[in-house]
Amino acid sequence: MTIATEAKTSVRRVSETGLILFLVSEFFLFGALFFTYYYLRIVSTSWPPPDVHLSMARPAVNTLILLTSSGTMGLAVRAWRRGNFGLMSKLLIATAGLGLAFLGITIWEWSSETFRPWSHAYGSVFFTLTAFHALHVLGGVLLLLALFNRAMKGLVNASSRVIEMGSWYWHYVDTIWILVFTTLFVVR
Repeated sequence: MTIATEAKTSVRRVSETGLILFLVSEFFLFGALFFTYYYLRIVSTSWPPPDVHLSMARPAVNTLILLTSSGTMGLAVRAWRRGNFGLMSKLLIATAGLGLAFLGITIWEWSSETFRPWSHAYGSVFFTLTAFHALHVLGGVLLLLALFNRAMKGLVNASSRVIEMGSWYWHYVDTIWILVFTTLFVVR
């Protein structure tokens, strides 16, 4: 193995380890938010409060959108592995578009709620959980656009694992949404 190959392998390992550590730290952040939600649910006499009437329609559509985006991201990784960078680029844009649709529906959901973060503890936890997740989706969309930009400049090749690593983050964000959706709209 040459020194250049060893250096690239070392950089890749450091990048992958850094991403994994970042995702673990994010898991702890969301874990604290979920703990707060369930703790308040246990100690509160009325949870959610009587003025909270959440509809399942928009969050269910958002769940379908993010599950679809996981599929398009998976197909982008598959296209990258096969060296089909044109298809990969289109799938990255499709995934980013689905992420933007998710964000638009989330903002619509927030604006139509009858309560606000300052209304009660439930409002604080609801908006904090959904806002933190939305920020992560926004970060994922920006990451996908950056990967698309790199692909358009010819900086993505078969040995570069940035597409695969980007998919790790995107699938993480999707998994967190399943937990948020289940907690806020199913378990309640």
